[in-house]
Amino acid sequence: MNNAIERPNSVTNFALNLTGPLAALVAMYVLRAMHRQGPEAVFIVCVAGVVPIVLLDLFVLRVHRRDTTGLDWNKASAPPDVARVATKLLGLAATVGPIALAYFVFPEYGDWYTPFWALMKRFGVGLIACSVAYFWVVDGMMREPRDVYWQIGRALLGHHEDARGADIANHARGWLIKAFYLPLFVVYSLNQLDAILKYDFARLQGAGLPLYHFSSDLIYALDVLYATVGYILSLRVIDTHLRSAEPTMLGWAVALECYMPFWGSLFSRLYLHYEGIGFETWLGGHPTMLWVWAGAILVCEFVYLLATFAFGVRFSNLTHRGILTGGPYRFTKHPAYVAKNISWWLITLPFIPNHGGWVDSIKWTLALGGVSFMYYMRARTEERHLSRDPTYVQYALWMNEHGVLRWFGRFSLFGVHPFRYAAPPEKKQA
Repeated sequence: MNNAIERPNSVTNFALNLTGPLAALVAMYVLRAMHRQGPEAVFIVCVAGVVPIVLLDLFVLRVHRRDTTGLDWNKASAPPDVARVATKLLGLAATVGPIALAYFVFPEYGDWYTPFWALMKRFGVGLIACSVAYFWVVDGMMREPRDVYWQIGRALLGHHEDARGADIANHARGWLIKAFYLPLFVVYSLNQLDAILKYDFARLQGAGLPLYHFSSDLIYALDVLYATVGYILSLRVIDTHLRSAEPTMLGWAVALECYMPFWGSLFSRLYLHYEGIGFETWLGGHPTMLWVWAGAILVCEFVYLLATFAFGVRFSNLTHRGILTGGPYRFTKHPAYVAKNISWWLITLPFIPNHGGWVDSIKWTLALGGVSFMYYMRARTEERHLSRDPTYVQYALWMNEHGVLRWFGRFSLFGVHPFRYAAPPEKKQA
């Protein structure tokens, strides 16, 4: 029976992960006291926020010893195969080269991404050196060293029989995801964290809700910090490597349309544009209720942030890098989506008529409803992808009976339960 299913262990430890944000906040405080700003200061904040998590993962959770890494540390003394490592580096070059060319050709990657290009110019040579060293060290410890980089390299050398199409396709999807999101989040991190370091706290004495706005900005700055490092630190030695990437076009479509340039230039402008009276205008004459409402929004945004913290250093859209079952994921499968969408409804209040009357109100409500439906589809496609892992199936079935939103599962539409998880037929458990 499903009620006998136990919640599986999480790939990360939520409590340990919280040491990172605490260290990042301390670093921000110190840097502000030293009047340090700019990319170097942001880099220090990021390092401070990452190192404690990685160290605790290694020395407490011993993630490097997990079977999922594919590494055998007893082979650490075995010398790497020089020819094999060279072949892998050829595969890496063949992977990164087309991405670099796309950055060069596509107009999208122009002035707005200048901070990203500045970082690449500054650290590019170091990244190349670290990549060579990483491949050299890890190759000698891999249980199956003929990985996808080796397969690509062998194919380029004319040995196509050594390449497995499914592996290469999954590899290509994973790198496309990184190529799209990493520059975006690097710029977000640099801009938003630097804005926190430069913030004039005298503004908190001003009229309106400056404390609310600062708190919201801080929440999203910390969020993009851990999103950014998640795309960077995809490494076997700390068990944060890619297991699989979303294989369906639908999954990609509903995820990518939530981000620039697709959201700002296309979907928000032409299809799902919404506004609203806004809670600050609606409750402007009721200061107590205004603060209560702002507090509710911050609670939602804080839950969203905690969901990001639950990933530790393995956040990444459209990928499977281990199953989370702790922190906010102990209570619902999609805490970030639920909390973020509720906050948007509370902020904009599109259903309350404003200057445009009921017509605009109906349009905006339907548009924001479309955005929420888009996130519902993201949740469904993610569940379908992750259900290839039996651990996720066990977790999702457990959530059917124990999640705080399990009562949603009773809702039926034409005989279908859209909010209740159903395991794939081959994965169903007794």
